[in-house]
Amino acid sequence: MATEPADREPGLRERKKQRTREAIFEAAMALFADRGYDHVTMAEVARAADVAPATVFTHYASKEDLVYTLRLEVNDRLRTAMDERADQIGVLPALKEWLLGTHAYFTETPEAVERSRTFSRMLNDNPTLWSRSVGFLHERQMLLAELLMERFPDADPLLLEAAASQIAAATQTAVRYYQRDLAAGMARDEVLARASERADRVFEQLERGLADAF
Repeated sequence: MATEPADREPGLRERKKQRTREAIFEAAMALFADRGYDHVTMAEVARAADVAPATVFTHYASKEDLVYTLRLEVNDRLRTAMDERADQIGVLPALKEWLLGTHAYFTETPEAVERSRTFSRMLNDNPTLWSRSVGFLHERQMLLAELLMERFPDADPLLLEAAASQIAAATQTAVRYYQRDLAAGMARDEVLARASERADRVFEQLERGLADAF
């Protein structure tokens, strides 16, 4: 029987790990949608995903970690937007594209819409999860500061970090309104249209306020 070359094995293992992570996440979100975040245990998530409890904890340290795993993908998309689009269209337009692209990405299929509704409703209903989401604002701010400093090495780092703080807070506010629309059950097209209109207003304000920063 033919075997895979040795140098392909890590890739296969990584793909298997990713499939397991996705299965756990999808199982958890389905349970959260059905029963609510507080009434689901990690052991129940393991059973729903058909994996051992230890496997769940290998991939996710806690229920909160599981809920917020997609933030890592959002941050990767942010870095890609800055790396690939900022030189072409400018920093703020690239960030606006990132924001709206992320909104569309998380609602691109009916299943994704329902998953995003579940996530948004959990934030509305669970103060602990909401507090954790606010904490991630600092993480996003630090990433933005890093990306701005890479792009503008001669600029005042104080002003760049202040700019990152303003951008992170403004975009998080726009995200919160988007999540409220999802939680309220609005149709996808209406959610995205309202998000686009808000993004125009938010980034117009940012452009005026950050005109001298970079």
